[in-house]
Amino acid sequence: MDKQNPRKPFARSFTVEEIQIICQKLEDKDRWYYHYFLFALNTGMRRSEILALTWHHVDLWKCREIIVPDLKNTPSLEGSLRRIPIDETLLGVLLELRSPSRWVFQKTGKRMLAGTVTLFFSELSRKLGIPVTSERIRWTFAMRMFHEIGPVSNKDWKKLQKLLGHKDGSTTRSYFQRNLHRHQSEPVK
Repeated sequence: MDKQNPRKPFARSFTVEEIQIICQKLEDKDRWYYHYFLFALNTGMRRSEILALTWHHVDLWKCREIIVPDLKNTPSLEGSLRRIPIDETLLGVLLELRSPSRWVFQKTGKRMLAGTVTLFFSELSRKLGIPVTSERIRWTFAMRMFHEIGPVSNKDWKKLQKLLGHKDGSTTRSYFQRNLHRHQSEPVK
């Protein structure tokens, strides 16, 4: 357990094999959750941000980017909004999700709910024996970006901070320091 938050267990990254197993099961069981999983894994967006995403936030053609919804409704300058580029993987996911609904992640025209997503992944975790949580999906994205960027300078840390949507750079550094320290002290299984 995390000493700072004893109720929240440490989330380690998914292995490539675990991702393949999860994707295969989701493709067979529920395409909406398959798309959700791929989307979250490739954007690092929080569950609440994903579920609040409307087609208004998605520019598939001109800029090919997602403008992450500001859930706190804080006034901000246009340039300070978090933007995620749409690569080929995300483009494929978004094209399959296109619908007349306002919401990107919806079933039968109604927005998917956080509790439903949590319950679905909880049941999937029991069936597969692989813990699947929103935090673990986000941590896998964060670690991939950490290894790609290899933060050394403040500029590198700022880039990671922006990708993860942290308001403060110290949040980003402590996020990695706390979890990397825990990860290194755990025995390899």
